[in-house]
Amino acid sequence: MPPLLQINDLKTWFPIKRGVFSHTIGHIHAVDGVSLTIESGETVGLVGESGCGKTTLGRTVMGLEPKKSGTIHLAGTPLWPARHKDSMPLRRRIQMVFQDPYSSLNPRMTILEIVTEGLIQQKLIRARDRAEAAKRLLHEVGMEPSGLHRYPHEFSGGQRQRISIARAIAVRPELVICDEAVSALDVSVRAQVLNLLKDLRASHNLAYLFISHDLGVIRHIADRVVVMYLGVVVETGPASDVLDHPAHPYSRALIAAVPVPLGEKRKQNILRGDIPSSASPPCGCRFHTRCPYAIEACKAAPPPLKPLTPTSARLVACIRKNEI
Repeated sequence: MPPLLQINDLKTWFPIKRGVFSHTIGHIHAVDGVSLTIESGETVGLVGESGCGKTTLGRTVMGLEPKKSGTIHLAGTPLWPARHKDSMPLRRRIQMVFQDPYSSLNPRMTILEIVTEGLIQQKLIRARDRAEAAKRLLHEVGMEPSGLHRYPHEFSGGQRQRISIARAIAVRPELVICDEAVSALDVSVRAQVLNLLKDLRASHNLAYLFISHDLGVIRHIADRVVVMYLGVVVETGPASDVLDHPAHPYSRALIAAVPVPLGEKRKQNILRGDIPSSASPPCGCRFHTRCPYAIEACKAAPPPLKPLTPTSARLVACIRKNEI
């Protein structure tokens, strides 16, 4: 059986235009050759600094951004066909929860209309059954059905995000992409929403691509972690292995930057220099301009993503991975 989601050498570039006639003078290499897989029922955490390409990758998988090259398959079926009508069955199988629930919910639609719009569009229910379906969905995300005829601005941030989740699971997808789904929420509400997502995964056999910069959140929810830097994957493996024993220098720097309780000591791993521009990424290893372990060979060619050891489930893109 193929993986639920399989991405091979995916590239998403954005043109840089200048002049009166908008000539293309270059490209932003937002996603530049990413390959990953997600199994059914698995949660993969995608982490990295702002601007590394995490959100663009999620939006490309969702079909919201056009890919330059590469392939995306959902259970062996290519995403996305050229004709819109051919993509409709696929849109039922993959959904997305956005970072800001206020801007992602239509302010002119009631909650009843928002959570059942996909069901009507996919012809899964009749219009007269909308209220019953909406009540069931709100109950699944821990909300009272009394707010069906209210509008998004009448709810708190946590409630709006629950509504977004209800909308996403309404059509019973196989994969849900969560783009910083809890970063805008209070800490207490964040924990509730994370536990809700875990419960929904168990009850509906959902798979998640969970995009976040918060490693604490990733530790709580992810089975496997993918670390991105400047449009490429630098390390991937089981969440506990990557977060407890990072092998790539960039992964180490990310984890070292997480705040620790007062009085607790931890080795500092401060990155030097600025993040290079994704319009002209460095040759060779993209991290070599900031890496404390870089040597001349790091500038020659991009390091391949290889197992840390012959029997390891962890892949690392570093030619010095066994020396540092």
